[in-house]
Amino acid sequence: MTEKKDYSSSENLLDSHRISPEIHEKMRKNLLYGFMFAVVMIFAGLTSGYIVSQGGIFWVSIKMPSAFMYSTLAIIASSLFLFLAKRFVKKGDYSKAKGSLGIAFVLGALFGIFQIQGWGQLAEKGSHLSGDIINIHGQYGKYYTLLYDGKEISYNDNVFYLKGEPISDEIKEEMKDFAQKLVEGSKSEGRVYKLTGYGAPFSLRYDGDLITYANNNLQLNGVLLSEIYHDRLWHFAKNIVEDRGDFIIKGKYGEDFTIYFGGKPLEYENRKFYLDGLPLSAKRLNDLNSQRNTASSYIYAFTLVHLLHWIGGIIALLVMFIKGLRLKYTQDNFLGITLGSTYWHFLGIIWLYLYAFLIFIH
Repeated sequence: MTEKKDYSSSENLLDSHRISPEIHEKMRKNLLYGFMFAVVMIFAGLTSGYIVSQGGIFWVSIKMPSAFMYSTLAIIASSLFLFLAKRFVKKGDYSKAKGSLGIAFVLGALFGIFQIQGWGQLAEKGSHLSGDIINIHGQYGKYYTLLYDGKEISYNDNVFYLKGEPISDEIKEEMKDFAQKLVEGSKSEGRVYKLTGYGAPFSLRYDGDLITYANNNLQLNGVLLSEIYHDRLWHFAKNIVEDRGDFIIKGKYGEDFTIYFGGKPLEYENRKFYLDGLPLSAKRLNDLNSQRNTASSYIYAFTLVHLLHWIGGIIALLVMFIKGLRLKYTQDNFLGITLGSTYWHFLGIIWLYLYAFLIFIH
């Protein structure tokens, strides 16, 4: 006679260990909150380090790129559409929920695109991930200057002047073309320069002495330029090509960027720096010339770390949109939207904090 087994007790045991939907939801939310707390600590550490780093050294206040403003608007609008999507799901209006989730995803993607464009705008102005504040190599007039039809071109506050007037855009482009040939020649084998029509209109001076040109070579006082002269010429010409004369950061001083020391802005006039109305001492000027642009590095660090967390957020938006299209969310089941939108709103708040920090504290 076959023994009859009783499975009822084992099934009851499994039921007793099965996690209820309420507990499962609470666990997922707690995991998300724990992760968000860790992210807060990361950015609190970064911003605190930024403030500490400002003390006792030269610091550059950089005007934030316009792309960062557009990214701010995009992430705010994206959060608003996520809020609407959840509201439509609760009402059972799934068609509008799908549309809202789609728009939220597109706006979220635009946030990332604008952030990358912001990096491009920073780099275009000379603010790189790593670099010096002042470009001491190839400063216009330190060793070399340009002549245009025999008249010296001067430089001040990011503007080149000829006969006391800012040079025209046409002359500036001609000057860049000439400088590009100098760049190529100074790094070529044998230091061969291909300068068609040297002296008409452009020629060079070194410490006031005219540089002559013959047989594709540059000479000073009848002697071929040495390696150090070629190297200085390369930096000089490279700066002209890249619209730099004094600073590693391009742009107009006082508008696009300002250098601070001890919380006080430096004044810049006639290519000299002043603090409290007095010229910088030799020691402070040397410190400025040798100091890294830490502020620029921090801007990239803030935005890069935030963008890494944005990747998780944009994946969540995509998943929510796909599930919305498949009608996976109902009036009784929208935990996915709740968790995804919570994280996305959190990313938006973090970015608003960073953006405000960079504008007001920076």
